[in-house]
Amino acid sequence: MAVGEGAGGVVEAGVVAGGPDARVAPGRRDMLLLVQRALSDRYTVEREIARGGTARIFLARDRAGTPVALKVLHPELTVSITADRFLREISLLSHIEHPRICRLLDYGERDWLVYYVMSYVEGETLREALERVRRATVADTVRGTCELLDALAYAHGLGVVHRDVKPENIKLSPAGAVLMDFGIAKAVADSALSRERLTRSGFTLGTSAYMSPEQVSGVKDVDPRSDLYSAGCVIFECLAGVPPYEHADDRVVFGMHLKSPVPDVRRLRPRVPARLAKVITKALAKNPDERWQSAGEMRDALCACGEEG
Repeated sequence: MAVGEGAGGVVEAGVVAGGPDARVAPGRRDMLLLVQRALSDRYTVEREIARGGTARIFLARDRAGTPVALKVLHPELTVSITADRFLREISLLSHIEHPRICRLLDYGERDWLVYYVMSYVEGETLREALERVRRATVADTVRGTCELLDALAYAHGLGVVHRDVKPENIKLSPAGAVLMDFGIAKAVADSALSRERLTRSGFTLGTSAYMSPEQVSGVKDVDPRSDLYSAGCVIFECLAGVPPYEHADDRVVFGMHLKSPVPDVRRLRPRVPARLAKVITKALAKNPDERWQSAGEMRDALCACGEEG
């Protein structure tokens, strides 16, 4: 059944519920061979470059030789969703075009593999950068977060909420910060056969250290202010070297998002300007009505901090 068109043409999909390659998670080399075989007429798949919460990511080249990021949903996840609905959901994201957002180029299902293709962005992720330096400079944090908020302001204006803003989803390209996987978490959640089955697959709608109180509480249709809370968590970690709430048990972290006082970043890094600390504290308010009300408003306040030096 044809359900949508990626940049490369019509895709076919059905319910992924029992293909031979979807039952057991293949090893790195086995999966590479499966992907190469399934998509050989569309892409030259070179190697696996990363593994995220929803997908394994491969560096590939399209027919024109342009590098792309080809993402294949984890087999244990594909048996928990309806593929045609997932592909319909992500097809709605193909209209998002912004220099700070990784663009969706193609999507489909082949030989029990559900995939989507995004523009390839050179550079390391913010997570990789923080693992290398632990804490970013104030200037770099302000500049990068203003770029991130530009992306969020654009997407929110189109009615799209990211729902999984975190260092792993931010690429630091030579041209600046680029936000990846816009709307993918919601597409997975909305296409699930059941919430229980999705949970058993290991998928969570968000990442504990960066989830807003609304997400923790199970609110289905969170609004853009949820992304601003997550962005506040990211800024805090860039400056302090740790997220605002941290514990080995995710359930404890969830409780901290809901009930613990908002920490002052200056307790961990005293030289953070007071005005910048206030921007972060407001972003981390438990009540969405007490946060910044738009990405543009938060960006303007943050950029003013940068102008002060």
